Amino acid sequence: MKALTFTFIVGAVFLYFINIAILKTPILDLEWSIHAATRFLVGFFVLGISYFYAKALSFKNAIKLTFVIIILDYLYDYFIGTYRLNFEIIMHGIYMLVWGALLGYLTARRLKKNR
Repeated sequence: MKALTFTFIVGAVFLYFINIAILKTPILDLEWSIHAATRFLVGFFVLGISYFYAKALSFKNAIKLTFVIIILDYLYDYFIGTYRLNFEIIMHGIYMLVWGALLGYLTARRLKKNR
């Protein structure tokens, strides 16, 4: 429980500073929240739970699935003209994937331990 709580709190603090300092975007902006939540959930379910914890996917298939979902999200953003693709947005996306994967793994491990 301590690792899960610590990871969530530290990740949320880093997310706040990344959004404010680098992207100059408030966390509660609806469009940006959807953009960030997509990456977080892909990291949480595909990488954190399906690959790292359950080993239900091979690493190659998990990465392929992750790239397909992320590329589709970037294409959607491109066609509606919401965000342009730049270094800061790519780094934010990688951060959200890693944070989601770490929390997904820790959550699945904690849920199994509680059973």
